[in-house]
Formats: sequence, C-alpha cells, structure tokens
Amino acid sequence: MSEELIIFNKFDHGLEKLWNNFDSKKENPFLNYSINKIWYDIFGKGTELKIITDKINFIAPMLIKEDIAYFCGGKDLFDYHNFVYKDTIHIESIKSVLNQLFIEESVNKIELNSIVEESQLHKTLLNFQNEYDFEFIDEDVSPMINLPESFHEYLSNLSKKNRHEIRRKIRKFEKNFEFKIVNANDENINKLLVEFIKLMKLNPEKKLFLNSDRVEFMNKVIKDSILNDRGELSFIEIDGDLISTSFSFKNNHKLFVYNSGFNNDYSEYSVGLMNHVYNIKNKIGNYNVMDFLRGNEEYKYRIGCKNRNLLTITVKKK
Repeated sequence: MSEELIIFNKFDHGLEKLWNNFDSKKENPFLNYSINKIWYDIFGKGTELKIITDKINFIAPMLIKEDIAYFCGGKDLFDYHNFVYKDTIHIESIKSVLNQLFIEESVNKIELNSIVEESQLHKTLLNFQNEYDFEFIDEDVSPMINLPESFHEYLSNLSKKNRHEIRRKIRKFEKNFEFKIVNANDENINKLLVEFIKLMKLNPEKKLFLNSDRVEFMNKVIKDSILNDRGELSFIEIDGDLISTSFSFKNNHKLFVYNSGFNNDYSEYSVGLMNHVYNIKNKIGNYNVMDFLRGNEEYKYRIGCKNRNLLTITVKKK
C-alpha cells in the first residue's frame, strides 16, 4: 500500500496528466486541476506549493504559508476541499501526508478548510486522534436540493408556505413579462461574462468582494468551464435586457450554483429567486442534485434546500 511520495512545486503538464487520471475530481468542481492552477497563479504569491502524491492512490493539493499547511484554494473562492483520490481515501495515504508535512516540511499546524462533515476525509482523519491534536470547528453550511423527476414533484416536496409562494411568484412574473433564457456558449462567453460581473456588482456586498483579482479568477474559471463543458452560465432576458444570472459548475449529474446576480429594478418581481426557480425547472431530468454551496442565505431554504455542515479541521503534533 505504501508508495514513494512525489512532491510537485508547480503546476505543469506532468501534474495535469496525473491529476486527470483520478476520478474523484468528479466529486466536486474544486478538485479539478484547472481551477487549482488558476487560483494559484493569481493568489499563490508568498506561499510554497506542495502537491503531494503517491501517483497511485491520491493527490493532496497543499500549500504552506508561515509554517501552516493549507489546501490550495482560499475558502473565499473554494466552497469545498478534499484530497483527489481514486476509489477511497486510505488511512495510509493520510498518514503519509501528515508525515510529509510535519516531519519533512516541518510545519507547525495543518489547517483543512471547508471539509464536508461525515465525508470520507473527515471520517478517516478521526483514526489519528490518538497521534495528533485535532480541533473540529463549525465553519459554515452548504445547502443543497435532491432533484426529483419532475417540477410538479419538486413543488410538492416544498412546505405548503413555500410552494404557495413560488407558484404565486411564477404567476406574477409570467403575467407581467415575456422573457427568455439566454445561455452562454463558445461564441458569446466573453460578452456574457461582462454582463455577469456587472449584475453581480449591483449587490453592494458582492461589489466589495469583487476586487480585480477575484474578477480575474471568476472570468478565467467560468470561461474555462464553459469552453470545456464543465459549467453553465444563464440569464433571464426581458426586452433585450439581461436582468438576472447564475453560473453553475456541472459535475457528474450535479449542478453547483457558484454565483448569481440580478437587477434590483426588477426586485418587485423577485427576479433573483425566479432565476433559481427556472434553473431548477429546466434542469430537472438532467441533474440529480443542485448544490447551492457555501452560505445560509434565506432564499436557499425557500426553494427547498437542506443543509450540509462544513468543518475546519486543524491538526497539530501532540
């Protein structure tokens, strides 16, 4: 089981080829090679990249900053973290990474952000509690919906209050507007990315969040996802105006709703919520899950989301 470790200190073709042989990248979009490389190219200054792998069972995309080891990808932009692995996360794989980081790299602490509670990684780490000091910290929630086979069944699964509210909002919206759904493709992606960022920035909090580096990251990641059929960027258009939008990664019959925005001039008609409702309606039958990722925004529960807990797990030597 024990294999010799290889450490990659940069993203290159050899690492990309190895990475793409692992199936677990389908688990969530933040395990893809491209998003990790894009993030590191923009935000990796001042860190040491340590991509640890035995080339057979796992890749641990780590970096070290000020004697603390983290997963590659900041939690402001990565909603999940994990090992990249073949079939399962082996105890021996975890042990080899801990030894590499604490003994060979001499880190003082390992801080693992955005770990799904009860995930394979979480459960496997519990085996080491006698050898290391662990702290398990509630970090956030990640609400999601298991999609049924029809929109009618989806509505039936909602609470009576939420079902009535969504039906009422659909009637009001469709009574007042003729609209169409616009989807990004290879030809219009550059134009639509401008509109996507513009709509996001109409929200004051998102405007503050979207500094130049984060805008560059989103533009590159979304474009890469659209061009490689790993994402969907859609808009609601009324009278030639794009009034609401969302971008989702698509991965293994799951949609991961990464970011959205809308024009406040149409807030009377709940266009932000309607954008998600029409996405659900249009995606049922093609996807089994819609994951709305990090954050407990109230609208997620109105459309039927259920929480998963995210943990920060810190590890120190005893």
